[in-house]
Amino acid sequence: MEAILGFIMIFAISLLSLIGVIMISLKEKTLDKLLFILVAFATGTILATALFDLIPESLHHLEELNAEGANLIESLLFTIVIIGFVIFFILERFIYWFHGHAHEKEDQLVCYETLMEGADTIIDRGNKIKNFALLNLIGDGLHNLLDGIIIMVAFLSGIGNGIIVTLAVLFHELPQEIGDFGILIYGGFSKKNALLFNFLSALVALLGGILAFFLSVQIDIFNFFFLAFSGGGFLYIASTELMPEMLKEKNLKKSIIQTLVFLSGVITIMVLIIALPHA
Repeated sequence: MEAILGFIMIFAISLLSLIGVIMISLKEKTLDKLLFILVAFATGTILATALFDLIPESLHHLEELNAEGANLIESLLFTIVIIGFVIFFILERFIYWFHGHAHEKEDQLVCYETLMEGADTIIDRGNKIKNFALLNLIGDGLHNLLDGIIIMVAFLSGIGNGIIVTLAVLFHELPQEIGDFGILIYGGFSKKNALLFNFLSALVALLGGILAFFLSVQIDIFNFFFLAFSGGGFLYIASTELMPEMLKEKNLKKSIIQTLVFLSGVITIMVLIIALPHA
């Protein structure tokens, strides 16, 4: 039952890649407000999921393994958390370098000029940009593979864990998918092809789910390892990818709103942890 729910949720998350259809119809100010809220809420949910769900759940798995005679020390858990943090850092530095560069410099052009043209045309940006768009697809595919593994491992650890992790991934993926769609358009893809290839990249998450399902059956320590690994990865995403975006806001009123939205994300996860059944 847990595995079936895991696959359903992974597929549902994959459908977020089609959000570009909605984005085309949004005005610039509306999209800015949407991203403003999503980034703050995602920061809260991902940070809280790492600290209150993934890492404690991996500790629970460690205790179960030790009860079965594994004799694993607790410091191993935090070593794996650090490994997850470092691996996500490496992924962003070396695979997402171009990806982040484009988000930083090209978002306004991509989202508010190119997308509003309305015609389903292929925009020639030259070979360099096209290669960059392909690299973005590869990087997203790897990211989505990890998302699929994380969601499936969480569901195999308990339905409550699965729902909490899925929500955290959901709010992180929404703003990212908006940017990814824009990057593909800027890279020379037509709108239809951008939607198609972004969706195919998102479906790689299902492969991650299948991989996690079979490895969790074959290797007893797999769920423990990947829950701790994911905890480190989520800490990285919240503290170095999302939090700095929040700190860019200089307007006092908006900063207060942003802080309240961030706290609501933390509280949402804490309430879910209390309310939902855990393994």
